[in-house]
Amino acid sequence: MKKIILFLLILALALSAVSCGKAPADDLLPPDDSVAAVSLHTEAQAAYLAGDPALFSRYASGKEELSRPLPVVLRAEDGAAAIELYEGAKITEAIRLPVSGGQAVAYNLLLGTGYSYRSLDAAGEQIGSLGSFITEAQAPRNLDIGGVTNARDLGGWQTADGRIRQGMLFRTAKYNADESSDLLITEEGIETMTKSLGIRTEIDLRMVEDNESGGITASPLGEGVNYIAFPMQSGGNILTLNKDRFAALFALFADEANYPIAFHCSIGTDRTGAVAFLIGALLGMSEEDLSRDYLFSNFGEIGGMRTASAVKNYLQTVKSASGNTLAEKARNYLLSVGVAAEDLDALCALMHG
Repeated sequence: MKKIILFLLILALALSAVSCGKAPADDLLPPDDSVAAVSLHTEAQAAYLAGDPALFSRYASGKEELSRPLPVVLRAEDGAAAIELYEGAKITEAIRLPVSGGQAVAYNLLLGTGYSYRSLDAAGEQIGSLGSFITEAQAPRNLDIGGVTNARDLGGWQTADGRIRQGMLFRTAKYNADESSDLLITEEGIETMTKSLGIRTEIDLRMVEDNESGGITASPLGEGVNYIAFPMQSGGNILTLNKDRFAALFALFADEANYPIAFHCSIGTDRTGAVAFLIGALLGMSEEDLSRDYLFSNFGEIGGMRTASAVKNYLQTVKSASGNTLAEKARNYLLSVGVAAEDLDALCALMHG
């Protein structure tokens, strides 16, 4: 009975997504109705996400790295050399995972998505039967990126128009040290961002004049990633401090050729959090989820605890604009500071497409 209820819930989510022009159903449905949802959040993360976001201090303090998700561990058949993993029926887009100790480990899977997998012998032939599972749908899709803290997808959150599209916009902390070109991101982390996540554009929100960004002019992620230095001020209400910058920033977000995009400041919390707040509000996230996402940064190693005061300031700023819903107010606020209507329309289409 539990399996049937789970399948019906997944089916309902898939149908609501299709009605809003979201991803096709075979990206959301498992291959059959005999699978169980797999958790991607640690026990502390799950407890925080299930409760009152104001109680975040019970679970994280911003002083240690707790932001990474759980991997999915897949049992291999005896004699398997690898496991092939793919979404729904997309066998042509399979990921091959090495087997060690009778199992393979998969990181950074999509939320609320059905996966199939099969064991392969050394010759690449299937051993045993096909397995399947579905990942839990609870946002955020927090990420494991070597050398980078506080990393997550802006997609996956539920809105009145369906779920925000995953795999498009990512918020993270820095990849090179402040005031230095020394890399913090590992080679494995670079591979995750460029190959697994497919990042095309890095937007660096750190200041340039005081060398906060370390004087870099190219992305630490490699030649294939377009680096855009886009300095923003911090130290107050970031929405009002940078209101003259949003028109140019949202023009970048409106250009499909830039995607997937990763944006960051230093610790990925204040300037990055303000930009993520504006995008989330525009796309229809609830006030509670906007606060929950902002405060999730406390699971990262960000040097100290952040409170809800910043989100309250952002909400007050956005709510000063006209509109019946928070999404309408966010749109009108952005229009009032010079963001082009066509850029907002393009961003919404990309993130709800």
